[in-house]
Amino acid sequence: MRFGYIVSQPYRWGVTIFPVSLPSLTTGSMKRTRSLTIAGMLAIAACAGGLQAQQAKPDAGIKQQPQQPPPPPPPLSPMASQHVMVLPVQLLHADSGAWVDQTKWEKFRRELDDSIASAIANRGIGKTWKYAADIARIAKRNPEYVGDPYSMGVQAMRAVKFRIGEPIPDLFNNNLRPLIALGDARYALLPVELWFVRKGALQIAVLKLALVDGRGGTFVWMGEVGTDPAAAMSPALINSLAARVADLVVAP
Repeated sequence: MRFGYIVSQPYRWGVTIFPVSLPSLTTGSMKRTRSLTIAGMLAIAACAGGLQAQQAKPDAGIKQQPQQPPPPPPPLSPMASQHVMVLPVQLLHADSGAWVDQTKWEKFRRELDDSIASAIANRGIGKTWKYAADIARIAKRNPEYVGDPYSMGVQAMRAVKFRIGEPIPDLFNNNLRPLIALGDARYALLPVELWFVRKGALQIAVLKLALVDGRGGTFVWMGEVGTDPAAAMSPALINSLAARVADLVVAP
């Protein structure tokens, strides 16, 4: 079942959000499947309308302010109750003037991985989600089944524009399947690549992400998040980028 929406500029730098396409989502122990249907959404809307109708009518002499429509929910909010693995950040694309180069990359991406884990967990996501440190431990305990989780084979995602519902690259799929099985998950949120955008003397850190169905081997969602322009890299900026990732799942 396909459903989705475009979010226009949810962040000040102008983030790109692509439509969401989610299959039937599982809840609880994964034994029971609950489909997100338009009828269900309409029923919720009808209940909300009924509650509004019960409120007292305003006095005719009082000028009413026009009501602003509620903001759309975060694009990955249906995943908040699912079993999801947040994979380590995979790739860096940086020129000579970027804040982070290959000599700093390993330390930087582990800091970013930890910040993403903290940001999402602090939004109330339970233990159904696993993060980069958890995945590294799974790989270390199962070297005969799992390869390097920091090198999952996502290079093809740099050059090829994939569509929602298309198969994920074979190499990445082969590396992901053992993790999905050992991690008791179905979906994986993949930070594909980090790069930096110049804006005068300032830079913006941008992170490309994809949500994939690890069992079906397909793309579910793709998008990018970025920081506000800044003059230098700092721990606060790393936390800001991580918070933008968490915003995709649970509104701040």
